[in-house]
Amino acid sequence: QGVWYSVPRSVLEVHFGRGVLAVAGRSPDFARIFDLAERVIAAEHHERQVPHAEGVRELLRMAAKAHGIGTAADIADYYRMPMREARPVIQDLVEAGELTPVRVEGWREVAYLHRDAARPKRIEAMTLLAPFDPLIWYRPRTERLFGFEYRFEIFVPQHKRRWGVYVLPLLMGDKLVARVDLKADRAAGRLVLVSAHLEANADRRGVERALVDELRTLAGWLDLVPSSSRIRFVEPNRSGKRTSK
Repeated sequence: QGVWYSVPRSVLEVHFGRGVLAVAGRSPDFARIFDLAERVIAAEHHERQVPHAEGVRELLRMAAKAHGIGTAADIADYYRMPMREARPVIQDLVEAGELTPVRVEGWREVAYLHRDAARPKRIEAMTLLAPFDPLIWYRPRTERLFGFEYRFEIFVPQHKRRWGVYVLPLLMGDKLVARVDLKADRAAGRLVLVSAHLEANADRRGVERALVDELRTLAGWLDLVPSSSRIRFVEPNRSGKRTSK
């Protein structure tokens, strides 16, 4: 079924998940290079034994603090923990005074506010987000917070893709305002903008300026140059098909 589902890969993933192997580096094409964990991780950390219950509690504590506020499912998913294991520990953190159950307008489920959570006076974030960024990894939370529907379509057949192969959302302030599908054309030395989609009610000119800057920055990291300094947004027309503007 291909390299993504091969037996050798599955065996490596199992040993990696159990801590027998660790990632020692990356190949030029960014593939992981594995080695025995004891040869990668310092002995003081590798040999330390942490009771399972203590580890679960600490991971959920870290997840709750990272979120600031989130549902039980949000907190559990941060470290891919099953709800049946996470829920009673979250309740323990409530009883310990670390979390407070609260209601958030528009959310159907109870949320948990971390005691150290603070609301900034303003958010001046400006960045393209990778598909694996914690801000957008758990799709239900992304849709709940931003009203932003996002799917990672790299494994979706081309004719079924809605947005593109490797789509990066653009964060401006506290909103997700656009998404771009990019391609690194190494032979030509260019970062190609395959498509750009603007979210409803976003400031077109402001987003366009931000995208030009972010694409220039990203191209520099990749030792490439942007293929264009103009953003052409793809938008739905009355027929439901998408056209460029």
